[in-house]
Amino acid sequence: MEIIENIAAWRKRYADWLTHRRAITHNDDLGNSYPFVKNTRAPFSPARRALPMLNLALISSAGAHIDGTAPFDTTATSGDLSFREIPSQIEAADLRFASRGYDPTSVQSDINSLLPLGRLFEFESNGIIGQLNPVFWSCCGFIPDADALIEHFTYSACNRGGRHSHDDACRR
Repeated sequence: MEIIENIAAWRKRYADWLTHRRAITHNDDLGNSYPFVKNTRAPFSPARRALPMLNLALISSAGAHIDGTAPFDTTATSGDLSFREIPSQIEAADLRFASRGYDPTSVQSDINSLLPLGRLFEFESNGIIGQLNPVFWSCCGFIPDADALIEHFTYSACNRGGRHSHDDACRR
């Protein structure tokens, strides 16, 4: 199943939007003409087992990175397509968030508002999910090129995730 339906048409709309945006703005505002992806079907695969039997991998657009490591480049016009692999058992105080479009100070005060690791570990200990993956992946939250995001980040994270024991997170 296609993740973005009719990708050729979306690429054309995106290219037109990008040309128009460069001509009129130099700020973070996407404007009213941004070509949001509008699929008629969701790329969905039903779970093959009950949640308590599944291992969960977390992929986040929170812009999370470990304190002392390079943050995401939030000034890049097309967004930063890199991703970070972070241990799931990390302390909240050791995480930072590279953001564009929101103030990360409130996230630092309650990390579960954006990155629900604490809640997921509670689910694991209560038997709601089987096991949380030992690492999670985070990308920059501002990547307007949905096609590039899918091609670069999603498939890369899924390939790296294949080394871990999460269930069906990346079936296509």
